[in-house]
Amino acid sequence: MIGKLNIQALRGDTFNEYPFEILIDSVALNLTGAVIKMDIKKDACSLPALTLTSVASAGITITNAVNGQFKINEQIISIPSGNYQYDIQITLADNTVNTWVGGLFQVINTITQ
Repeated sequence: MIGKLNIQALRGDTFNEYPFEILIDSVALNLTGAVIKMDIKKDACSLPALTLTSVASAGITITNAVNGQFKINEQIISIPSGNYQYDIQITLADNTVNTWVGGLFQVINTITQ
C-alpha cells in the first residue's frame, strides 16, 4: 500500500465527492481501462459493509484517466456507525493489481435521524 488516509462520514448524511489522484514519482498513473474497487469492512477478515467500484460508476468514477484522477461519488452512507477499515485497489488494463491507499473509515452517528 502506498498511502494512508483516514476518512470520516456521518451516518445517513450525504457523503460529498472525494477526489483522488495517483502519482508515482510525480507522474500520473494512467487509469485508462482500469477498474477501481473499494471495500469497507470491520476488519480484514469480515464481509464488506460497503463495496464501491468504478464498473458502471457504482460508487467510484474515473474522472481523468490519463491524469490518474478518480473520485468516490456523492452518496448517502447508511452502514451502521463504527470504525471500519478500507482500501482502494486498482486493476490496470494490463491486469496489474495494486492497493494504493487505505486506512480508517469512521462512520459517526448523527443526533437527528
